[in-house]
Amino acid sequence: MQSCLGIYIEENIIKYAKLHKEKENIKIESYNIAFYENNLEETIKKIISETYSYKVPISINVSDELYNTFSISALLNKQDTKKAVKIEYEMLCEEKGYNKASLEHKYIISSLKENPEVQKVLSVIANKNEISKRTMVFEGNKINTITPVTTSITNLLDNKERENIAIVNIEEKTKITVIVDGQIYQIDVLDEGMGKILETINRSENSYAKSYEVCKNMTIYTDNSSELYTQINNEYMDIATSVLLKIVTQTKQIISEMFSSIDKVYITGSGTAINNVDLFFQEYIPAAKCEILKPFFLNAASLQLPIKEYIEVNSAIALALDGLGMVEKDLNFSKSAKTGSGKTSLKSALNQEISLATIGDLFSNLGSNIKQDFSTPFTSTEKLLARGVVACLMISVVFSIFSIVIDKQINKKSEEVQIALSGTTGELGKLTSDINTISSRTTTYQELITEITAPPEETEQTPTNQRIIQKDSIPNLLNRIMFVIPKKVKLISIQNTTSNHIVIQAEAEKYEQLGYFKAVLTTNGILQNVKSNSGQKTGTAIQVTIEGDLP
Repeated sequence: MQSCLGIYIEENIIKYAKLHKEKENIKIESYNIAFYENNLEETIKKIISETYSYKVPISINVSDELYNTFSISALLNKQDTKKAVKIEYEMLCEEKGYNKASLEHKYIISSLKENPEVQKVLSVIANKNEISKRTMVFEGNKINTITPVTTSITNLLDNKERENIAIVNIEEKTKITVIVDGQIYQIDVLDEGMGKILETINRSENSYAKSYEVCKNMTIYTDNSSELYTQINNEYMDIATSVLLKIVTQTKQIISEMFSSIDKVYITGSGTAINNVDLFFQEYIPAAKCEILKPFFLNAASLQLPIKEYIEVNSAIALALDGLGMVEKDLNFSKSAKTGSGKTSLKSALNQEISLATIGDLFSNLGSNIKQDFSTPFTSTEKLLARGVVACLMISVVFSIFSIVIDKQINKKSEEVQIALSGTTGELGKLTSDINTISSRTTTYQELITEITAPPEETEQTPTNQRIIQKDSIPNLLNRIMFVIPKKVKLISIQNTTSNHIVIQAEAEKYEQLGYFKAVLTTNGILQNVKSNSGQKTGTAIQVTIEGDLP
């Protein structure tokens, strides 16, 4: 099951069609025509959302492409043919002043019926910058193909048709694709097209959507119905008739110059919105059958809408068919096309070096014991049976190769997994051992830290000057002194001279006050072994030194 969204973009108009393919059945899921001015990117996002094509491959048309033709010898091999085309292309660029570095070149080769010794090269040149600008509009979406609509339009033909055909695609410009003996032989681009008609009508209507509706309501009449034409002519019919007349005249001239007669002229594009355009062509080109191009897979009887509605988006349908596998790979300007057709060989798919000789040996061994008397010809039944046997043998060999290679890959990966698992198990064992070692050493280190940080125990044998006092002893001492010191006693200094020995210098106006302070220190147990000197009188103040030990 495949799906593809074909989007044909030109100035102010976008045509789109989403196709679905299942086996050989092709169905149009959705289609429409959108009009835009300066909001191309927003319009594209709206189309993708409307058709729910976020992950669907998209096929678009290349813009402003240039067509040239030149001839090369049909006797050249493949390599020399490429060189000859390259030389001709370089000469063309030099002659016309093209900047080759800014261009992308594609081409297809067709044989000439009138001269079997010569091949005709149809060259298509596109600007790299224009391709980049167009792909940037689709950022985040998958661009499958970027092709000229002139070649993609041939997708709409029934493959059974072997007639010489001219397809006149009347869009903004008119592009004529001539097919001879099933090959694209020539492409011509005319400046005249629906672009001029819509532009003229838009000056009055100020809307491309309304201008397009005006064209859909037009009916062009031939000379045989000139009276009717006069009666129902509208104000824009003259411009439409003038443009179509130029198109049909140039088309007639192009097909008249062909060495082979053209059997059919198909009309497609926006020009088919004008009623009776095929009859108009038929009147001026009576030698060929002129008709509207209908997609080969559409059955008019089973359609719910008029087939004309689908025909108007033929360009988008043709591009979508490119994305469903009908693309001419040599004319695909998409970057993904440079990698080839996208198919991978058995060798690359299995990532194995299987030589042709090995496969040949397998076939030789399979057939070494088969003997056949070829003196008499095979009957039709024998041929059928032989083909069946050969097909079965080939299928068996292919499956055997797949099985052997895949089994080898599985065994190799299993061995790698076992080796990696063994290594991991060993490393886990080492890790467990290291964890146990670290845990045991952590306990030892913790004990050592505890011993180091713990303060030494005080014993009766520990000298007083070596004892370590509690960190809160001094604050507690000051706090207790604060509550017992007489009001008339003033502390000069308090010093912790050695270990827990405290020296206090105090002063007062009378000895009784200092004596009371000393007695309070002793009786309240604030200090032990309290002593004081006789004091020294300085002026009216008496200073004494009181010493003692913290309890």
